[in-house]
Amino acid sequence: MSLTRLLLAALVAVPLGLIIAIPSASAREDYETRNQALDDYEPDIVRGQVMFRQCALCHGQRGQGIIGGKYPRIAGFPEYYLMNALRDYQAGRRGYDAMLVVGGLKTYDDRQLMDLSGYIAQLEIDLSVPIPEQGNARGGSRKYRNDCRTCHGRRAEGLSRKDSPPLRGQYYQYLLRQIALFRSGERIHADDPEDETFDIYDESDVFDILAFVASFDGAADDEEENE
Repeated sequence: MSLTRLLLAALVAVPLGLIIAIPSASAREDYETRNQALDDYEPDIVRGQVMFRQCALCHGQRGQGIIGGKYPRIAGFPEYYLMNALRDYQAGRRGYDAMLVVGGLKTYDDRQLMDLSGYIAQLEIDLSVPIPEQGNARGGSRKYRNDCRTCHGRRAEGLSRKDSPPLRGQYYQYLLRQIALFRSGERIHADDPEDETFDIYDESDVFDILAFVASFDGAADDEEENE
């Protein structure tokens, strides 16, 4: 199957109601201001665990997601990324009704969001994700270093200074779907509406990069990258 058909199929697989708006610079500044107000707050992990029961209906009891990538793995994601993502859903910048209705996000304040994020971030799972058969991890290594490492880290562990998520330990089908959304303009890559990162990739390039990312396990071991 060609990459174009795969990307179209990935877009069709996106749950109904998914509309992703461009996050504005003012929104990010607002998030930073709100984060400063939480500097002295320690997440209530027990309360976060109770809140997570709703999330588990889609993301699994351990936050492992679903094989095939309809719902992504979220266990062990860093708090900074989870907080931004949850706020984007809450504000409608990322739109998926189940996150608001089933997950109950609409009524949560920042401390509750931090409780939930803190619980998810401390979840540890041993998750072996499949490597796409179409990809060559060795070939993807060079492409990843050239185009992805600066934001997502040397071993795809994510970087707090870039507010970027980890890619390692994630289902490649989910990542493929996100690339489809970036290409269609429904998601904005790197908060830059003019970003053309994915325009230079052909079918083999995409699968090589996804194979390289999938070759890592889900545990970050490059803490210096986040400093």
